[in-house]
Amino acid sequence: MSKATLTIPPLTIDAEYKDFDDRELALNSSIRCIRAEKAEVESAIAAERVTEGPRLRSSVATLVGDEDTAVVDRRKKLQELRHAEHDHDEALVVVQRRKHARISHASRVVIAAVQGEIDKRVAAVVAGTEAALTAQADLESLIRDLEAEGVEADSLRSGVVPFFLTSGQAARYVAEHGSKNG
Repeated sequence: MSKATLTIPPLTIDAEYKDFDDRELALNSSIRCIRAEKAEVESAIAAERVTEGPRLRSSVATLVGDEDTAVVDRRKKLQELRHAEHDHDEALVVVQRRKHARISHASRVVIAAVQGEIDKRVAAVVAGTEAALTAQADLESLIRDLEAEGVEADSLRSGVVPFFLTSGQAARYVAEHGSKNG
């Protein structure tokens, strides 16, 4: 049997899962932008410290009349960026948790979309297993015939009879899946 080409739809076939996935991508993109901007502001602040020495806090600078608006603006911007980064990180955790909780439902939607192909492949396994069970029964019959003629065939049983066919698992698989897909 040749393997049929099958395009498995992504989990985003489920609209709610797709929404969580899109939100996660958007939040990650925003976090990258925020972190890049935060790094630039931190660099600018660090460069100011090196070239101009220690700065007064913005509230003290305002009181003494030394307020450098660019420095104050950068520090305020850094504070805003840190707050935004924290909010985005927290939102990302919530979205990821919700997305993870939705995986089971989205998986069922994907499985339903390919159920026909699953059924065809299970039917092929059932047919193959039934053929193997028939061949195994023929082999067992031959071994019994040999033993009936007085031939010691114990070594044949352990060497040529596959365990999975004699353990009942194969017959149980056929019984469970054969009627659904046959």
